Amino acid sequence: MSAKLDGNDEWLLDSVRRARAQLPREHRSLLEEIGAREAVIDAWPQGVLDLFVALHEPPPAAVAIADAAAVWVEPQQAVVFNGPLFQAAAPLLQTEALDRIVAHVAWHEYGYAISVTRSTWQQRRAGLRLLGLLPLRLREAIDYPGHYRRDQLFDEVVATVYPVMVERVRHGIYRRPRFLHSDVIRAFEEAIPWPPKH
Repeated sequence: MSAKLDGNDEWLLDSVRRARAQLPREHRSLLEEIGAREAVIDAWPQGVLDLFVALHEPPPAAVAIADAAAVWVEPQQAVVFNGPLFQAAAPLLQTEALDRIVAHVAWHEYGYAISVTRSTWQQRRAGLRLLGLLPLRLREAIDYPGHYRRDQLFDEVVATVYPVMVERVRHGIYRRPRFLHSDVIRAFEEAIPWPPKH
């Protein structure tokens, strides 16, 4: 994939790689099976649109990805990160805070990648109902009916829950969170192998 990388983008890719290394081993293995990789796009969003065109795939609407921190480009099996957004944020945040933000974004996209490659159309039909069952804070993170189609909601719900679950496991918390509806947990566990092995 041709993503223009200047020297200043290497810190972002390093941060993304550290985030991927923090995932449960079996999830890292799934990403390897998918062939998932990462890149930084400096000309955002046009560079993403150009990537789809080069692959002879219909690109997303520019407005749908203009403010996105990252997107999963399924034909390339790649998570591409919004270089200008992170470059603008870098001087405003301490390294640790920036790494946490990068990790959250990366985990979200990895959750989406795992879900979209494993979920079925029957599961995806439940997306709108599951969206309505999310706690308000998580539900508001999914711009529907704005930037997402109804058939994308299941995978987006899973992707939104994934960083929350990964963070809990990283702190040794393997029990199901009480703030998530049991149907959301069940759907999540059908798409993502959960709980991961200790």
